[in-house]
Amino acid sequence: MRSGFFIVAILLAAVLVTAGCSMVTGGLSGTSWTLVAYEGNDGEMVRADTYATLHFSEDGKASGTAGCNSYSAEYRASETEIAFRSPLSTLMYCPDEGVMEQEGRFLFLLEQVRSYQIDGDILMMYGAGGREILVAGKMR
Repeated sequence: MRSGFFIVAILLAAVLVTAGCSMVTGGLSGTSWTLVAYEGNDGEMVRADTYATLHFSEDGKASGTAGCNSYSAEYRASETEIAFRSPLSTLMYCPDEGVMEQEGRFLFLLEQVRSYQIDGDILMMYGAGGREILVAGKMR
């Protein structure tokens, strides 16, 4: 009887360990951010002129507004690394000057993010080589 209990305990532990590994979302899960700055086409950081948001859900989905259109993407994160996959957005045209350009750049850069750091209420996201490409402030 004891050996049966031991086998069940091992199987339960294995299931719990693999379930915990299936969706890693780091310390970002359940947080929301507003874009403050992003890397422009020339490699220089540009202040965000359009309201763009980033919400990290507990199920590995990131979503928000890119400025005019809504978007969502899958993400996987650890303590410092993060990867976004396949951002999808609505396709409304936004006539306000610069909105579509910033939105396109934001969604492009989201796929380039490789790591992140949170410093108080600031989320910094870095691309290849550790260059800062997106900066966001925590929403309250």
